[in-house]
Amino acid sequence: MRKLFFAICFNLLLCLPVLAKVTPVSGYENIPTMQNDSANSEPEVHEVEFDDFKHFIQERFTTAPKADASSINKNVGYLPSLTRQQMEEENKKGFFQKIYEEALNRISTTPAPLRDDVATKDDIVPEISTQEENWETANIPTITAYLPPHNTPFIIPALEHIPYLMNSIEILPSGLVKFEETIVVVSNGEKLKQGLTKILPLYVYNSEGKSQRLDYSIIGVRVNDMSVDYHLTDNGRNALLVPKDNYKLDPGIYTYKFEYLVDNLLWDYDNFYQFYWDIGGNGWNLVVDRLGASLALPTEGGIISQEVLLGSARRLSSNAVNIRPNGRFATAYIAARPLFIGEGMHLVANINKDVILSPTFWQKLVRSFYDYGDIYLALLGFIVIAGSFIISWRYIAQDKGQLKLFLPKTAMAIRYLLFNRFDLKSVCGFLLELYKKNIIDIQQSGDTILLIKRTDNTKTLQKYEINALRYLFPAHETVFTVNNKNLLPFKRFANCLDKGLQKQMLKFRLKLNLGYLLFSLAMLIVTEAFMAFFKLNSLYSFTVMVCASLACLAAVALWQFGHRRFIKVLAKLFSLDIILTSFIIFAAVVHPLSGIIIIASITVIVVALGIYSKRLGLIKHYIKDFANYRDYLLKHHDNIVLSRDFINYQAAIWALDLENDFVPSGRQEYYKLRIMSNILALLKQK
Repeated sequence: MRKLFFAICFNLLLCLPVLAKVTPVSGYENIPTMQNDSANSEPEVHEVEFDDFKHFIQERFTTAPKADASSINKNVGYLPSLTRQQMEEENKKGFFQKIYEEALNRISTTPAPLRDDVATKDDIVPEISTQEENWETANIPTITAYLPPHNTPFIIPALEHIPYLMNSIEILPSGLVKFEETIVVVSNGEKLKQGLTKILPLYVYNSEGKSQRLDYSIIGVRVNDMSVDYHLTDNGRNALLVPKDNYKLDPGIYTYKFEYLVDNLLWDYDNFYQFYWDIGGNGWNLVVDRLGASLALPTEGGIISQEVLLGSARRLSSNAVNIRPNGRFATAYIAARPLFIGEGMHLVANINKDVILSPTFWQKLVRSFYDYGDIYLALLGFIVIAGSFIISWRYIAQDKGQLKLFLPKTAMAIRYLLFNRFDLKSVCGFLLELYKKNIIDIQQSGDTILLIKRTDNTKTLQKYEINALRYLFPAHETVFTVNNKNLLPFKRFANCLDKGLQKQMLKFRLKLNLGYLLFSLAMLIVTEAFMAFFKLNSLYSFTVMVCASLACLAAVALWQFGHRRFIKVLAKLFSLDIILTSFIIFAAVVHPLSGIIIIASITVIVVALGIYSKRLGLIKHYIKDFANYRDYLLKHHDNIVLSRDFINYQAAIWALDLENDFVPSGRQEYYKLRIMSNILALLKQK
């Protein structure tokens, strides 16, 4: 049980043997009286002549009259018939189909009332009347077995069934309910092949159809007085208590003892607590011959009213159960006939509020986590993610901090950040960068402008810049003439630079936002990890939620993809489909409202990254830095113009539209701003 408190567990009253309507079995007058004998150890079940029993089963069981259970899956008979057939149908479906149907069931299905919840479809299990008639047939082979609680010898049918099931229930003062079930099974390898699996409900319903989630703590499971490791696994609206290790169950007689605690089982009404439990387990794929239960309370006279019903959903009867006191604090319930496949024994008891201690605030908070814990955690994660964005945005707005990533002050970057565009002047600025790096030479003679390639060493260039340069100097060409005939390769050269710059700036924005992105994703994953921790299949739930979150993150980012109208519409439709699918997956694993909150958190992450990437976001620092660089050039105007370092500032001067302010006196071979103006004028003419 995932909580920080445990109630004190009391000693339970011993079990009571119950009745059966099999002809060879002793009559009701031989049933031992219910006792409170705490000195007795756990009863031991003896296997009677195992080799003879096995041979007898092989020789005569095929000819013995028995219930027509042809419609029941016998490969895994330790599971209830209805549940197993549903599981097999589910296994035939695809992953997303199962999740989709489970989500729709959780979203649209109103929880059934108390007794409808235990309904069994008549077309899946044999008719009760047919089972009862076959069970009472006189020539059923029999064997002798020693049954609890006093190892009394009984003649039982030599069929695979449950000859004895006793459920000792104790309601503790803290509100926890302790169960100790003793189940004796006869196995012949037909249905019970890998041990007994018990189904436990994950929700309990009241008469108004409302539900609350239960929390289980497994104390232990013993088979023939040997401890066996069991664990809980999720199975839709139920939980399966299954052995951790698969093992082969040989034919024989086995005594199972299940002991566990259940919290949040009592419904809290104004004047009383209501307790409901299916004593028979509802839906064993085996006939239960003797069935009984004991309900113990902390004090005497705690039961206000009670009702016990036995049968299927369409044939519930209160006349088939005997109720008798079992000491001062307990009541015994004995089934007057066997429990057949598809039937249950349902106990509803209203309990005085004075019997149970009022729950503390911590208990109420913990119990609320059973139903709404994933919502609380999802909301907390959303607050952390959104809060970190708000705090970071205020930090950015105040223009605090230092630039951690270096962005070179190239001509194209200056034009892009300060003037928010890429134009022909950006292209000419790149040519000046190449000239500064001594990769090309720029010459003009009359109206002829030549770009001359000086070296093939382009290690200082970006990959997209190298690719763009190939449009000017294909193959072994070393000279490019800027004129009307070469406008097409020059245009391709400019387009390649434009696309490359956009990608470069996108990567730079991602680097700037990497810290917030990693932090937000970490908070999202941690939130989903805590949400999965409260599920039975924690690893499975966590894996599904993380995969759905990543898909949803990509879909929300894709929402704004595309510039053309048709592509943009397709991107939005595709994104919407992924988001809805992600929501269905979330709703199948956690509460639908939790899924909405997770998607909202993902949306906040993407929106925050978009805002950070805008000019008023993290780029703001670099825009300010580039603007200060313009002031730096103007402040050192004389030193730049008079020194040979002019060649290092020439591209920036051109990009900042300062070419008319920086004109060197005299003849300067490295002064190329006038040639750039001529190239720009030529390109604008066309």
